[in-house]
Amino acid sequence: MFWEKIDKIKRYLLDLIFPVQCLECGKYDFYLCPDCLNSISIVDYFVCPVCRRPSVNGQTCPSCQNKTNLNGLIYALNYDQPLIRRAIHAIKYSFVQSLMPILAELLIRTLDQSRFSQGLSIDLIVPIPLHRKKLAQRGFNQAELLATILNQKYSWPIDNKTLQRGKSTRSQTALPRLERFANIQNAFSIQKSEPIKNKNIILIDDVCTSGATLEEAAKFLKQHGANKVWAITLARGQN
Repeated sequence: MFWEKIDKIKRYLLDLIFPVQCLECGKYDFYLCPDCLNSISIVDYFVCPVCRRPSVNGQTCPSCQNKTNLNGLIYALNYDQPLIRRAIHAIKYSFVQSLMPILAELLIRTLDQSRFSQGLSIDLIVPIPLHRKKLAQRGFNQAELLATILNQKYSWPIDNKTLQRGKSTRSQTALPRLERFANIQNAFSIQKSEPIKNKNIILIDDVCTSGATLEEAAKFLKQHGANKVWAITLARGQN
C-alpha cells in the first residue's frame, strides 16, 4: 500500500514536469499518438555492424569479423530521426517508462519480419548494465525494460547478474566518437564465467551510436567463454 502511494505521487509529479502529450504533434493523452506513431519509419534492411554493407539479418560480414567481437546487430529505428531521439531521451532522462513498450513493439515487428529469431539458437539475453550510481539516479535500467519485453515475447532467458558495470563513466552521448571507446574501456566485469560459457548471447541496449559500449561488453563476454554475441537495440545512429 505504501509503495502504491509512492508510485502515484511519482506519476503525479511526472505529469506536472512532463505532461502526457505527443512528442511530435502535441496532442494530449498520448506520448506518441496513433497518427505520429504510424509515421515512424522502421528499418527494413540489415547491414553489417562494422562496414554497414547489406548483410543477412545484420550479421557481421566475413571481412569485418576480425574487427569486432559482435557477431551481428539488429535494430529497428533510425536514432537520427528527431522523434525517435526525443522518445528515447524521454525514457532515459524524463523517466517516461511507458514509452518503452511502444518502441519495443516496433522492434518486435522488425524481428518478426526477419528470420533472426528462427535462425539462431539463443541461450541468454544480457541487458547492458548501468553503474550503481546511475541506476540509483534513474531508478531503472532502460535496457532491462527492453529485455523484459523481449523475454515476454520470445521466452529468451534474461541474465542481468553476470555482466556488471564496475566503472562509472561519463555519458557516451556527450563525447566525440573516438573518446567513447576510451571512456568505456574496462567499464565491465564478469561475476562468474560459468553461466555464459559456450552460450549464444544477445546484448540488449536502447541505442547503438559508435558501438563502443556494445563492443566492450561483447569483448568481456567472449573473453569469459561466450560462443556468439549479437546485439539488439531499439535504434542506431550514424556517429
